[in-house]
Amino acid sequence: MPQLATREVGRDLLRCRKCGAEFPEGRATEDGWHYGCPEDDCDAAGIGQGLKRVD
Repeated sequence: MPQLATREVGRDLLRCRKCGAEFPEGRATEDGWHYGCPEDDCDAAGIGQGLKRVD
């Protein structure tokens, strides 16, 4: 049976408003409270300000 590409359960996909990168929520935080773009050359931070959830 072929496997379908799906998001990980319980994880949201985020998009950086500054550089446009998309990544799972877990890559954007170390403590679950503070979020920032994981790309080396980007300093966007905060859900709603620098990062947004992808529907």
